[in-house]
Amino acid sequence: MKIESNPSPDTLVQITCDREGLKTMISAAIAAIQHTDNWNFGDEYDMDLTPYHDMRDSLIKKYTEVYGDEDFTN
Repeated sequence: MKIESNPSPDTLVQITCDREGLKTMISAAIAAIQHTDNWNFGDEYDMDLTPYHDMRDSLIKKYTEVYGDEDFTN
């Protein structure tokens, strides 16, 4: 995995990884959603999960664009 800071004005960080690294990032996003959802009790302290969902969806989209399958769960 390679991380570059400030690669362009449009983004803060650019991450380059292989297939397994992308699978790990997708799994981490899913785990973050599940963990946070377990602690959201429907009160004013609940955390917004939208950024996690957006991250997960964009990683899955990139995976299917590059690898052409949906074998990201293993």
